[in-house]
Amino acid sequence: MTRRSALLILVMALVAVVTGLVLSVQEDQDLVAAAPTTTAVAVAPEAPATTAVTQTTIPPSAATAPACDPYRTVAVAGALESVALVETSGIAASRTAPGVLWAHNDSGDDARLYAIGPSGEDLGALDVAGGLAFDWEDLAVGPGPDTTESYLYVGDIGDNFGIRQGQVTVYLIREPDPAALPESVPLDRVVVLASPDGAADFEALFVADGMIFIATKDKQLTSVYQSGPLIDGTTTSSLELIATLDLGGEVTAADVSWDGTVIAFRGYQAVWMWNRAPGTSVAEALATEPCTAPSPEERQGEALAFLADGSFVTVSEGTDVVLHLIRRDP
Repeated sequence: MTRRSALLILVMALVAVVTGLVLSVQEDQDLVAAAPTTTAVAVAPEAPATTAVTQTTIPPSAATAPACDPYRTVAVAGALESVALVETSGIAASRTAPGVLWAHNDSGDDARLYAIGPSGEDLGALDVAGGLAFDWEDLAVGPGPDTTESYLYVGDIGDNFGIRQGQVTVYLIREPDPAALPESVPLDRVVVLASPDGAADFEALFVADGMIFIATKDKQLTSVYQSGPLIDGTTTSSLELIATLDLGGEVTAADVSWDGTVIAFRGYQAVWMWNRAPGTSVAEALATEPCTAPSPEERQGEALAFLADGSFVTVSEGTDVVLHLIRRDP
């Protein structure tokens, strides 16, 4: 091979190498240009799905949890001194005598009310003249037909054996002076409540908006009914079903705070609470999810009552029982 031929071959090889390098670089540039980049294919961020997030990250009771938030301290206020209160089924706080509680027994007692001091002191008892204690289950205090007076509402509403055919009785009594208890008090009114659904065992009662509310004791679903307005002269009222609640336990007592903003039901193992905003009906409040407040351990807890400051008390049936105070903390 001549020197000229060798030089020509070398030049041709260099040209081939350079051409290959140029093509390779061009191919890489084409691939890079074709590849998606954050600038070329930027995607607008999705709007936050607030409804979905709320449903999946916030517990159902969160909206009503503030009703239970102030209740953190459970204390023993004292032991019940009355040896006659052996089946305390209803309790309510006096609206005329601060610190005084009214109570009654379940079955087996006469138509009788008991006055209790704030630490369980026995302040005496009185008979309800003309009353019949068929199955007294709950007690409430509140305004009545005469809005200037405080009334006791005694719920003769129990029906363990389904023999009352859906008709139960509530006795209205003008609240007596616990500092000078008479031997007996007269009935101011007897109101017969008729359930549209026939016989049921009611154990919880409270008063709001000039109406009586009662709730069934049922292991499955709790039915809540309201009476018509307690206008002057009302002695009978048809009940209206306003709520069916799946609480997972039996309801044995109920009350509403003095300012009407909290409704409480109690059972053997729990206390359920609902917030009630101003202008909201009881039915609308009960349509929301309840929260659970502290529930003292009691043998057979069937009584609950709000106090003037928003705290509440509970007590059990049985002998040698104590009065529990669940304070409403600031």
